Amino acid sequence: LMEAEYGVVMPRRLQVEFSAEVQKWTDAHGGEMTAPDLWSLFDATYLHAANAGVQYVEHHLFEHPASSGKAHVQGIRLGLKINGQSMLLSGEGNGPIDAAVHALQGAGIHVQVRSFEERSTKASTHAANAQACAFVELVPTEGGTERYGVGLDHNIVTACIQALISGVNRLGLVPTDEPADMAA
Repeated sequence: LMEAEYGVVMPRRLQVEFSAEVQKWTDAHGGEMTAPDLWSLFDATYLHAANAGVQYVEHHLFEHPASSGKAHVQGIRLGLKINGQSMLLSGEGNGPIDAAVHALQGAGIHVQVRSFEERSTKASTHAANAQACAFVELVPTEGGTERYGVGLDHNIVTACIQALISGVNRLGLVPTDEPADMAA
């Protein structure tokens, strides 16, 4: 239904993860889910979680070109709200996701990316036009259970960063105390 009605083609491990959420819903509500019910659950679980302690605000990318034997470096300034507090974090890496992972470390959020996929959604009866859909599977750096995050936006980089933030929230890695030097 997610693919046919909304154009979202999920990676297999995300299908397994989301099926557990669907099972909880059907156990609580009984019966089968309609396509709008399924989308509403997917949206609330991955895209717009009500209890999201980390919220995406904006990002700005910058680059340091390769020079004298050093590899190209991607940088990011990442605007977030963490527990309602505005924060501006910076990080560098080999691409936007790696840079965002390093930026999150400044807020005490330590994750590793296990897998990453991006696709465009297919136009359907419910979607006026295609969007970029990013799927990021994360695990806490200290180890633990993997969780997926999902981002959906017209800009693929924005979708990727939203997926990273979605995964952080799904893992429950929201810091309880704001680092004093990170407030915006």
